[in-house]
Amino acid sequence: MVDELDRAERFSGHESFVCRYGWLPKIYRAVVSEPALLRNHEGAMDTLGIGRNMVKSLQFWAEATDIIAPDKAGHVPGLVGSCLFDELGWDPYLESLESLWLIHWQLSTKAGLAAWNEVFGEGRLIRFDRQGLVNALMRRSAGLSRPLASSTLEQHVSIFIQSYYQAERSTDDTSWCPLQDLNLIKATKAEDGGVKYNTDAALPIGLSARVFGFALLNFLARQGKNQWTADFSNVLKGECSPGVVFRLDEHQLRQFLTNTIAGPFQGALRFVDTADTQSVVLKPAELGPQYRQWVREEVLEYA
Repeated sequence: MVDELDRAERFSGHESFVCRYGWLPKIYRAVVSEPALLRNHEGAMDTLGIGRNMVKSLQFWAEATDIIAPDKAGHVPGLVGSCLFDELGWDPYLESLESLWLIHWQLSTKAGLAAWNEVFGEGRLIRFDRQGLVNALMRRSAGLSRPLASSTLEQHVSIFIQSYYQAERSTDDTSWCPLQDLNLIKATKAEDGGVKYNTDAALPIGLSARVFGFALLNFLARQGKNQWTADFSNVLKGECSPGVVFRLDEHQLRQFLTNTIAGPFQGALRFVDTADTQSVVLKPAELGPQYRQWVREEVLEYA
């Protein structure tokens, strides 16, 4: 089994830009039309109407969210991108909170981004200030062959926070990332005048049984050996689990399991709740067609 968090983490690559509103649908359609577009930065600048560094940032975020995927011909649609933006996609203009929860899951569990891993993947930091997160990333980077400059870590922290939190929404969209609409990071003033951030469990508005099901499928695949089962406590509090990444409490997780069993995973998912055990069991062969392609991808990735 290959775990995403065992892969080389990334602390840079976003070119100091958050993933802006409108970027992901735009690059998806551009790559569908011209797969080799991003191999020619000058041509990409003309086609996309943005500068060189923004093109690099857009490519970074599009690959990290699986909107597009590298290919020998250039890029092809990623599984998430196809799900959202193809002709029969859920959300062609990325207007739905449901879609943003799916992108949040992807960034927090599969993109290898250090700050996302620390806060939302592993759930190590629930409440933190900016310097506390910088210090945590410094510890994560300690084993790298080349030490990272403090400015690199500070910029990565800044991009992470800005991706989910903006103090005031103005007409200037340069700092507006759609993920801010999820309200996953909240800020309060500390006694010393500084800003404290928290990611406590809250009502996950817009999170659907469909996206929860995709996340659960991904999490169960990561358990290895094609067992497709996990203890309830692990689904709630395990590393890169739906409970941790979506910041669910026990009641909310039970409700999402109930809705998913009754809805998109009907006949394929069971919640075993007895005096001896509480576990989640999935039968991938019983899933509907739209979910089977995700099963194939997960099996290949974690084989």
